[in-house]
Amino acid sequence: MTTATSRIETTVARVADALADPETLIRHTGDRRAAVSLDGSAGAALFLAELAAHDRDRLPAAHAQLAVAARALAGTATAGLHYGPASVLAAAQACGRLGGHYPRLRHQLTAHVAAEQLARIAAEPPGEGVAWSAYDIIAGTTGTGRLLLGAVTEGDQQERAAAEPALRATLSHLVALSLPITADGHRVPGWWVPGPLQPTGADREAFPRGDFNLGLAHGIAGPLALLALSAQAGVTVDGQLAAVGRIGGWLADRADHDAFGPYWEPRLPFDDELVRSAGASTEPSPYAAAASGGAWCYGAVGIANALARAAQLSGEPGWRRLALGSARALLRRPGTDRHLKGPTVCHGHAGFLQSLWRLGRLTGDRELLDGAAPLAGELAAMADEDAPFAFRHLAPARRDQGWDRTQRLCAEDNGGLLEGAAGVAAALLSLVPGPSADGPHWDRVLLLS
Repeated sequence: MTTATSRIETTVARVADALADPETLIRHTGDRRAAVSLDGSAGAALFLAELAAHDRDRLPAAHAQLAVAARALAGTATAGLHYGPASVLAAAQACGRLGGHYPRLRHQLTAHVAAEQLARIAAEPPGEGVAWSAYDIIAGTTGTGRLLLGAVTEGDQQERAAAEPALRATLSHLVALSLPITADGHRVPGWWVPGPLQPTGADREAFPRGDFNLGLAHGIAGPLALLALSAQAGVTVDGQLAAVGRIGGWLADRADHDAFGPYWEPRLPFDDELVRSAGASTEPSPYAAAASGGAWCYGAVGIANALARAAQLSGEPGWRRLALGSARALLRRPGTDRHLKGPTVCHGHAGFLQSLWRLGRLTGDRELLDGAAPLAGELAAMADEDAPFAFRHLAPARRDQGWDRTQRLCAEDNGGLLEGAAGVAAALLSLVPGPSADGPHWDRVLLLS
C-alpha cells in the first residue's frame, strides 16, 4: 500500500467513524426530518454501504443510518432524488447490494417512487417550456429515473415490475423534452425554462426570457446521461437514440474554447441561444468563468461525462474528443481557475475529483486517471481537525440569491453526500482499489455511472 493510499484510507475511516452514530448527524443538522435526504442519514448510509464493500465491519453503521432515514419517512414526499422516499431508496439499494438486505423496504419504496414519478410526468408535460423539476437530477425526473433504472436492472421480479413502467414513461418524457418547440416565434429546444418558471427571483431577473441549462445537475446533460445509460442497459423506448443524437449534437455545437481548451456555458439566455442556433457566437456571460471550472453540478467535467457516455453509445468520435478535451483542459487550468468552493461534491473538489476519475474510467484515458491521484491527495489534505465530520462545506451566506450566489461563504458542518463529508469520503474511496470491477456504485446518484 502506498503512503498516499494509506492517507486516503485513514481520512475515509475518520469520516466513517464520525458517521457511525446516526444521532451525531441529526444533532448537527438540527432537524430529524433531514434524515430523509442525501445530505442526511440517507446520504450517510449510501457512503457507508460503499465503504462496506471494502470492509464489511462498516455495514452495521450503514444499516443504522438507513433505519433512521426509513423511520423518518412518514409524511414526506419525493422532491427528486435529493429528499424524501427517493433518497432513502437510493440508500436501500446500496445496502441491499451487500447481501440482499431490506427487500420489503425496497419493494415499498420502489412502488412509491414509481407512482410519484408517473404523477409528476403527467403534471409536467413538455410543450411550452418546463421547470427544472421536469428533468433535472436533484429535484426532477432524471435523478429518480436513475433509481428506477437500478430497480429494473438489479432488483427482484417485484421491483422490476413496479419500476419498469415508470422508467419507460420517464424515458419517453425525456425524448419528448428533446424535441424542438416554438417559443416567441422561434424554434428552440424543448427543455427551455421560461422566465416565469425560473427557480428563484434572482433567476427570473437574470433570465426574463428564460434560458437553456447545460449543466449535469440541473441541465440537459443529466437527461442525456440517463438516456444513454438506459440504452446501454437494454432499456429503450421509441425515439430514444434519436433524442441522444439531438441532445449530444446540441451540446457539442454549444461548446466554447479558450486558451486551455473547450468548455460550456452553464446557462444560455434565450436570445443567446437564438444567436448560437444561427451559427454566430455570443459574448461570454457572467457565468462563463464557472462554466470553464470543474464543479460537478455546472462545470465542464459534468457535461463531459454525459457527452462521453452518449459517444460510447452512438459511436460519435467527435463527442468523445470534445469530452476528453474539456477534461484535460481542466487539468491544465490553474487551480483557482477551476472555481471550486470547498471540499464537497456539488460545487467543490470532491465532485471534480469523482467526475474526472469516472470519465477516466469510462474512456480508459490515462491522463485523466493519472491526474486524479494528486487531486485526491489535495482533497484529503483539506480535512479539518476541528470539524466533527472531518470536512466542512462552504455554503452561501444567504440561500435566496439564485444560481450565481454571492461569494460570501460560510462553513457548515454537514455529514451528507452532496454538500457534506460523506460525499468527500466517497470520492476519496474511489481512488482505493475495490473488491469489484464495476464499482464504485454511489456516484449513480450523480448520473456518473
